[in-house]
Amino acid sequence: MLIDLLIKKDKLKLQHCTEQFQHHQQLRHAFLFLSGQRCKQFLGSAPGLTLSFSAGMLMQLRHNAVVKTMRGLGALQWLRRLV
Repeated sequence: MLIDLLIKKDKLKLQHCTEQFQHHQQLRHAFLFLSGQRCKQFLGSAPGLTLSFSAGMLMQLRHNAVVKTMRGLGALQWLRRLV
């Protein structure tokens, strides 16, 4: 009888945890879907296209010495702001 009671408690706890997990998974999928939609919307806008174009240009020039120097200077300024 005691064992049946403990098994029943464990089953209820497991069922509750399963429901919580499913709810969190649904929320996660909704969040990821909305994030993807926002990203697509941003990339279709003028600032998004500008950012995408700039990133593409920088990727083509990533081995250029001038770009490496500018990137290094930007990193130094960013580190100085942190300290």
